[in-house]
Amino acid sequence: MNFLYCIGIDESKILLMYAVYLMVQDKLFFIYVSKEEEWKKRYEEDWDYVSSLTRFFKWWIKHEFHEDFAVEADILPVIPGKLFDRVNLAYLLRDHKERGSSIFHFYLTYFKPMWTDCHLEGYHGENFGLTTWFRPKVFSSNFKVERYFADNNCSKISHVLSHELIRRKQKKRKVYFDQVHKIWDSHVNDNVPFYYYNKQLNRVSKNSEYRYVTIDTSKLEY
Repeated sequence: MNFLYCIGIDESKILLMYAVYLMVQDKLFFIYVSKEEEWKKRYEEDWDYVSSLTRFFKWWIKHEFHEDFAVEADILPVIPGKLFDRVNLAYLLRDHKERGSSIFHFYLTYFKPMWTDCHLEGYHGENFGLTTWFRPKVFSSNFKVERYFADNNCSKISHVLSHELIRRKQKKRKVYFDQVHKIWDSHVNDNVPFYYYNKQLNRVSKNSEYRYVTIDTSKLEY
């Protein structure tokens, strides 16, 4: 902005240019879904990590995929309904459409999707991602909850994010879908190590203190 001032562009034009930039910048919106009667408890126990995770993935997407996303996060308290009004995949697909289908919405849910062709408890569609959010049964002072969240949630989020980020590069399903699943299966079935990051966003070993886990992006070809 200092450069723009130097060449004679006034403040109002600078602000307008910045507003236009924000409008055209790709958006990723993480939505933490909770039952209404549980959301305050979940906020107290989970939200610090969820917030840091969204900041991590903003960095990770730019570092690994060279895409700059505006990333936001919020909690969606829901009231579970009867048989024909349950909070399920179809419900969240409608929510995604109502919020704006051009925005990439990623739902962290308390339930597993009834159907998926993903190799985990998740779902991917155009500008849409979903993974089940796993929580420890007991929270205690000596329990490494961040490591639990990293192992059981963060890695799966990176999996589903990779589907969409590669799809956006106009690649065929065999590339953005099958390739990611091949990498995931190598982690789960063949003990190929995930990528581990500490809170300073440095790659570390599994035996170190880590805060985030992702798939091995070095094996992605697109």
